[in-house]
Amino acid sequence: MRRRTNWLKAYRLVWSGLCGLVGVLGLVAGLFFVPTGLVFPLFFVAALIGSAVAANAWSKTADASVPARAWKAAVVAATVIAAVVACAGYVVLLGPAGPSLVVVLGVTSPPALRWFGRRLGHVPGRLFNGALTTAELCTRWQDSYDALRAATTAAARLRIVEARQHYLDELERRDPRGLNAWLGKNASAAGDPSRFLAGDDGRDSR
Repeated sequence: MRRRTNWLKAYRLVWSGLCGLVGVLGLVAGLFFVPTGLVFPLFFVAALIGSAVAANAWSKTADASVPARAWKAAVVAATVIAAVVACAGYVVLLGPAGPSLVVVLGVTSPPALRWFGRRLGHVPGRLFNGALTTAELCTRWQDSYDALRAATTAAARLRIVEARQHYLDELERRDPRGLNAWLGKNASAAGDPSRFLAGDDGRDSR
């Protein structure tokens, strides 16, 4: 189990480093090699996409404070804008094959792998919990509700229900008082317990 956990952490670290390197190189290419006549339209389109994604991020963080929501929305918008510019840079450098690099990174990303796992009914259980932060466990708990609703077979539903139980068990192990407080507040099957739980640094996230 520990070996598998270390592998997951190493994969996440390697993917993040590779993604960062590819992103920086693409951003540099986009800033310096995109034809001058396309610079303004490129940034205009990037700003529109970034604003739309940031607005979505803002709407999904209603429980957070206004400064925290604004910061997250700004980071999301800047990331999306940088990604659009980087994609344009790779198109300039590699032609039609440029976007394929971005697609490969997206498909192999940890969030994408989790999404594929949910679609197939293979939601990670106790084996993976040690590699996750408390916030990530809460996200898995919420995502697994959607996966359960989308599951089409009894076997898939059983695996997801077992995974959900593992998530709750792990959250209880980490912060039994916080989890019981959440359960005592008429917790829903799709609810977010994170604001009742202590973070991984030992501080309450409320």
